[in-house]
Amino acid sequence: MSDTVTVALISSGATMLVPITALLLNYRGFVSVERRIERVEQDMKEFFKLMSTLSAGVARLKDHVGLK
Repeated sequence: MSDTVTVALISSGATMLVPITALLLNYRGFVSVERRIERVEQDMKEFFKLMSTLSAGVARLKDHVGLK
């Protein structure tokens, strides 16, 4: 193989390596964001469950005290 062919192969390989690396890094970033969103959704479900429990408790206290 001549030096020109070797340089051409290395250049084309490097040209392809940059977008492939970018795609892999973006994929990892999106997976990380997706996990965070799932965690936030889970926290929000727990928050709203707690809020409904507290609202029911406040409503019972208001009924007990006579506030409407």
